[in-house]
Amino acid sequence: MNFRSPFLPALTVLLLAGIVALGAAENGKRLQLHPRNPHYFLFRGKPTVLITSGEHYGAVLNLDFNYVKYLDTLAKDGLNLTRTFAGAYCEPSGAFNIASNTLAPSPNRFICPWARSDRPGYANGGNKFDLTKWDEAYFKRLRDFLAKASKRGIVVELNLFCPMYEESQWRLSPQNTINNVNGVGNVARTNVYTLDKNGGLLAVQEIMVRKIVTELNGFDNVYYEICNEPYFGGVTKEWQHHIADVIVETESGLQGQRSKEPTPASSQPPSRRSGAVARREGGEGNMTGAAAGRLPASGGVTGGFVGRE
Repeated sequence: MNFRSPFLPALTVLLLAGIVALGAAENGKRLQLHPRNPHYFLFRGKPTVLITSGEHYGAVLNLDFNYVKYLDTLAKDGLNLTRTFAGAYCEPSGAFNIASNTLAPSPNRFICPWARSDRPGYANGGNKFDLTKWDEAYFKRLRDFLAKASKRGIVVELNLFCPMYEESQWRLSPQNTINNVNGVGNVARTNVYTLDKNGGLLAVQEIMVRKIVTELNGFDNVYYEICNEPYFGGVTKEWQHHIADVIVETESGLQGQRSKEPTPASSQPPSRRSGAVARREGGEGNMTGAAAGRLPASGGVTGGFVGRE
């Protein structure tokens, strides 16, 4: 459900709606469907209905947004859910006629999983992105957001991807070749979320998903939405299923562990019945087998694609 307004006109009540929670906390403690009545969730030992009235999903990626004040407001009003976008997508000012749109950061105030390069030219100010390096300030902010939400008993729906509705959104995405220094993403916006026409982006997307899932391992108050409104912008079901498999595989490898860097991906697809399950609405690329999911112990990202000047 996605209302195009900065605050929802009414409370959004999420019962099931095709959403199954995940988190890497110990079995029985993470957000999950209630075993006796799957019309409800079970969260921290109690039957739970998730209710929210939220900002427009930019709490983490917009550096000007005061998410502590926002979370305090949710808690004060008795609300227990929020939704935020990971940063693979953002919007220009004025998009959809939304006032105070948090998904539309001011110039130089956008932060996302990928680090800035030393090369100027990002469409909304500052340097272009290097898709082989992480922005540790972003992940610190993301973890802090989850931690502060957790302290207030608030569940976070983390949206990983969003279709590019118009050229104006694609023009701002770090995945667009004009905004990165890696020579990937030279494709039409309608091919970004496909397995075979993505211009090298599939490997980038896989690695980003593994990194986020690993970073948030141990939080019991998070579930993942693979893609917002996938009926727009050429998002394919095959791509959605593939990303779900990446989440499941990553979560399965983290069972019983605290946060750590992901291990190389298996060349065999994991079973969707094991490990975690993520929300879905609704390849080849430049990747090869295990290398597509490899992350180094620290610093940059490797595998799957080659950065080109």
